[in-house]
Amino acid sequence: MERVLRNMENKKIEKEEIKSIRKSLDLLELLSDNIKEIGITEISKELHMGISTVYRILTTLKRRCYVIQNQHTLKYTLGIQSFILGSKVQSATNLVNLVTPFLQKLSKKTNESINFSILEDREVVCLSKIESPEVLKTDIKIGARLPAHCTAVGKGLLAFLSEQKFTMLYGKDNIKLHTPTPNSISSVMELKKCLKKIKKDGYATDKEEFKTGINCLGVPILNNEGKSIAGISVTGPSSRFNLSEIKKLKNTLINISRDVSHQLNMENML
Repeated sequence: MERVLRNMENKKIEKEEIKSIRKSLDLLELLSDNIKEIGITEISKELHMGISTVYRILTTLKRRCYVIQNQHTLKYTLGIQSFILGSKVQSATNLVNLVTPFLQKLSKKTNESINFSILEDREVVCLSKIESPEVLKTDIKIGARLPAHCTAVGKGLLAFLSEQKFTMLYGKDNIKLHTPTPNSISSVMELKKCLKKIKKDGYATDKEEFKTGINCLGVPILNNEGKSIAGISVTGPSSRFNLSEIKKLKNTLINISRDVSHQLNMENML
């Protein structure tokens, strides 16, 4: 009985937290739609929130620099942290726009699915993709998150992280990793050995490590310090995109990676 009550209480708290997040986002969107400063009373009326709720949200956002308060009028506008987030989104958009011609070239050459991804914690996030024209193809949606340690593009990105950053993400060598297929890397120690070879070769493969019947070839895009900031991958059914095809394509992908990295560095986008 006690456990049931505790679960009910936890769900109630979770629901309240989600509601609070919604209200915070509504408030930020209202501020972003207004050039002029807005006061607490006006925000309360616009969003149909209690003044005390608005005040609590604004206090938290102000502390985190998402909003700033004019000390004379006591009204609010968006803060520097909101600007920084917006700049990151714009930077990602610019990155996708710049890399798209390279993805299209790769798509025409391979007839397989092409993905452009970034690393977020221990996952890769797909920012852009070009689907294969073939009937039998892989389908990774934009925004999809996949475990980095069992995808080619993920391993390519991990291989060029600093040792400190990698340790922050994965911890000790004996930690076990999720294994979606029998071919998946199962420990941090095994992953480290794999990444050492990837860094030397300049490319990574996923031989049915994330999904049975699917192979992948991936390369990182590097900044001028040699650190990975994004990655490109070619994915296809193992019956068609086999090890022989991967071997034939790897140098093309490495060259594209170098070209993209060079262009991004030239334009100071990395």
